[in-house]
Amino acid sequence: MSSDEKHQNWDQQQQQPQKLDLYVVARIIIVLKEKGSVNKTNLATFAGLAYDRLAKYISWMQEKKLVSTNDQDGLVTLTEEGLKSYEELVDWIMRYIGAVRFPKV
Repeated sequence: MSSDEKHQNWDQQQQQPQKLDLYVVARIIIVLKEKGSVNKTNLATFAGLAYDRLAKYISWMQEKKLVSTNDQDGLVTLTEEGLKSYEELVDWIMRYIGAVRFPKV
């Protein structure tokens, strides 16, 4: 593996969560559904995440077309696919688990 390939793999690993937590995805989706477009700093606070951890989830969620970001103002918005995910993921969690856990801030 060339050094360029190693660097590219490292970049990909750093930009995405190492272990995906569906509760975190659900919390981000809930915040965006309830508040609409939100800047990343406020989204991290509302979802109870460190900013760097949120950035990794946003990167993953953009790849999956669940959210979009506006480069000019930094706002994160739920896409139509994200709304479908809300209906499927959050509803499933609420039905079978009872609640989406938000950390105490």
